[in-house]
Amino acid sequence: MLMLLSVMMYAAKVERNVNITVNGVSRSYLLYVPDNVMENAPLVFSLHGTGGHSSDKAPMGPDVADAEGFIVVYPQGSNIYFPVFGSTLPGWHSTGDEKSASDVAFFKAIIEDVAKNYTIDRKRIYCCGFSNGGMMTYSQTNTSADVFAAFASISGFQLNEFHLHHTGVRPVPFLHIHGKNDNFVDIARMPTIVDEMVARLGANPVPEVTTVEGKYTKSVYAATEGSFPYIYYVIEGMGHEAYTSKTPEGHSGKTMWNFMKQYTLDSPRDETLKWRPNLETEGYKPGQHGWTTSSLFLLFGDDPASTKNVQNVYHAFQLAKGNYKLCFKSQGGEGTITVTIKKYTGNKATVLSETVPVGKDATLVFKSEDDFAECQFRLRATVAVSITDLALYSATDEEMSVNAPQASAKENTQYFNLAGLPSAQPQKGVNVVRTGSKSTKVLVK
Repeated sequence: MLMLLSVMMYAAKVERNVNITVNGVSRSYLLYVPDNVMENAPLVFSLHGTGGHSSDKAPMGPDVADAEGFIVVYPQGSNIYFPVFGSTLPGWHSTGDEKSASDVAFFKAIIEDVAKNYTIDRKRIYCCGFSNGGMMTYSQTNTSADVFAAFASISGFQLNEFHLHHTGVRPVPFLHIHGKNDNFVDIARMPTIVDEMVARLGANPVPEVTTVEGKYTKSVYAATEGSFPYIYYVIEGMGHEAYTSKTPEGHSGKTMWNFMKQYTLDSPRDETLKWRPNLETEGYKPGQHGWTTSSLFLLFGDDPASTKNVQNVYHAFQLAKGNYKLCFKSQGGEGTITVTIKKYTGNKATVLSETVPVGKDATLVFKSEDDFAECQFRLRATVAVSITDLALYSATDEEMSVNAPQASAKENTQYFNLAGLPSAQPQKGVNVVRTGSKSTKVLVK
């Protein structure tokens, strides 16, 4: 038994290219198994950047696997046309939508192939990547959150033709490292990416910030109830690179691993949570993070048609196909709140338009039919209100039935301009709001 245990713990190191066929297409990956690998080992996917190769072994070097005893695989990207380079290069379909299906199938096939020869812990499979590989890592939070337990990216997030789809099946733990001098995958766009991911995860939008002069600034967007954290490092003097020694561990790969290894697919979370911006957090200023706000008004979600000059990186309210419930609490005077969610893309339908009394906890259910949609979220009130606990969750069929709006809810409140012409919702200027037999004049700026 002792001899068998010794063989299991200290098998000979393996480093070899593996060819597999996925949906009729030949693909390959580099397999690295350290000599101290344990049975039921974690498995890490390490994704190269555009024009890279599995032999780059980036960004998770074998030295980290050697020290920690996990298996690492380096998949080889397929040849893709990249408009930014004007050429076809190895890389990833990092869209997070149906275009990425071939790569997602490839990754799942790798897992099954490795499992034929090694006992892996399927609850401890992780994904990290550099540049376009980092973009693919972000996209996996949308397509494969039920496969990977945690994620890390260095110098990579979706931009240009690779658009962020943050509509995964669950909140996910995520760590991002970026060079302060990276003007290629432009760090100037990162604040928007941070905003989108923090809201998607339901994390605290006011970070705890640590700065080590000459090395890094670390921002921790802490987990709140049912969520996971988002960790963001900005590295001094670093450009578009796959590795840095300026993290606390002195090794970006170790920093990624130390973050990811804390989590498994069983880590507690709210599976239904889709979006929670935590607007009421002390010290948070929504107007600096994509929101238009006043005491009568909340608006979020940019029109994709107007974003050509920001490399396709913009604040977005995004929905996948499914049933949803939007919840919030309100306080204020006697009046009403109208909530509207309208699609910019797909069938461009209004998926939610409901009016509720101020002071009543709201649970509004709706269905989105498109596989993916960009939307605008709009909340208008007839009196000054404060909104808290605004969040979007997936809804069961039973919840859809119980919380379905009554026909009279919309009919109870009517809006008119001063000429007496009706409208579906308050307009800019003076509105006459009629609820039952009561009429109120309200100025909307």
